[in-house]
Amino acid sequence: MNCPFYYKIGTCRHGDSCTRQHNKPPVSQTLMFARLYQNPTAAIAFTQGLQVPQEDLREAALHFEDFFQEVFEEFAQYGEVVDMVVSDNIGEHLLGNLYLKYATEEQAEACLGAMLGKLYKGQVIQAEYSPVTDFREAKCRQYGEGACDRGGYCNFIHPKHIDKKVRRELHDAMYEQYPEYEAAAKQRT
Repeated sequence: MNCPFYYKIGTCRHGDSCTRQHNKPPVSQTLMFARLYQNPTAAIAFTQGLQVPQEDLREAALHFEDFFQEVFEEFAQYGEVVDMVVSDNIGEHLLGNLYLKYATEEQAEACLGAMLGKLYKGQVIQAEYSPVTDFREAKCRQYGEGACDRGGYCNFIHPKHIDKKVRRELHDAMYEQYPEYEAAAKQRT
């Protein structure tokens, strides 16, 4: 029997010892980069429900925004980035995971090939194809409503917040730099 968590989230808290199957896709539009984002201490403390000074929270938010922009621009070299989600969970299986969805499987394949063996902030990048195709299914609905009682240990993705304006600016810049992505997107619709 297939593991429903692995199928929806691309990872499972039981890992290799799970009693259900984790069928890794041979190809996918979505990639998962395990532990790519290193959350600042203040952000982790906040996720655990601890009181954190506003200044530290602002600094953590800027840290994440810089990270998001840096990796988005890097990944856009390989294809049209449709969506990018970073997990704010603190459970081992979701901690710092980045999910990246491309417009095509070929673009995801190009990125995966380019990233394997590379270092980011002194750590080897761990990337793989992910079965996640719909981030709405992978995200915690209660978290989105501000009511998840599992906190950072929830088994569904608690996405780190990135301002819509920043996201829009990154996509606009991507389409400006790579006009072929926008042309291909128009042909798909």
